[in-house]
Amino acid sequence: MTSVRSLFVAGWAGLALATLAPASAAHAASVTDPRQIAAALRVQLQAAPDRADLRAQLGETLESLGDPAGAMAQYDHAVKGPGDTRRALVDRGRLLVRQGRFDDGRQDFNRALSQNPRDVEALAARGHSWVAQRVGKRAPAALADFNAALAIDPDSSVALNARGDFYLATLKPDLALADFTKALAAHPKDDVVLFNRAVAYRQLGRYDAALRDLNAVLRLTPGDPMSLAAKGDCYRQLGDLLLARDFYDAALKADARNAASWQARGEIRASLGDGPGGDADKAQARRLDPSVGS
Repeated sequence: MTSVRSLFVAGWAGLALATLAPASAAHAASVTDPRQIAAALRVQLQAAPDRADLRAQLGETLESLGDPAGAMAQYDHAVKGPGDTRRALVDRGRLLVRQGRFDDGRQDFNRALSQNPRDVEALAARGHSWVAQRVGKRAPAALADFNAALAIDPDSSVALNARGDFYLATLKPDLALADFTKALAAHPKDDVVLFNRAVAYRQLGRYDAALRDLNAVLRLTPGDPMSLAAKGDCYRQLGDLLLARDFYDAALKADARNAASWQARGEIRASLGDGPGGDADKAQARRLDPSVGS
């Protein structure tokens, strides 16, 4: 799943640092193999090596293939110009934010906005960078960016998803739900927004609705570990520990690096009377992330 996943939703296993991921590469990858896309872009770049837009597309595609270093190299080349470097600046900024380099990312968003102050994606990405950094005192700045983006384009799914994620981070799930639902009206098969709406439903205690959205995500991206873990969380809240354990089993089979899933399964195993198994799972969680369970 190309992730725009909420970072600060307490109790959801496996939520990774997220910011606004490049949409075009994700949509292209749904049409054909991203490796084929990358190969075709490299051929085009041989003929036009200074095309910043092509390098931005290649960077996005490399990110979708799990090659952030290769993507960064393409973005670095693209932002030097010539031509329109806005897209590469926004994409590089998003990648920098995902790497925890928040100030560097915002510098790129600001450079993009200096080229076009009405750049909706740059505004939304800059606002989301504050969410990724844990909003705190910068909540007004983040919200101002989201509102500015939506004043320019009220139906922007990128800005709606970003503002919805902000509302999740600030524990306003009713407002988040409204933004995600509006975004899905235009793009009903957006797996990222569906996942985030499930998070909002879960915060509101509407577990059946959350499970419906998570099932929709899993139809679009079968085996997604974050959605499997989130289903485990829902069933745990509903009191079905056996079913919850089954979904954590599936989530860990898909991604054994998720400390939160190990911790959650360990707690469930202990509750079901398997103390040694629970302790082993929780120890694995701490090995992966010492802060888990503290």
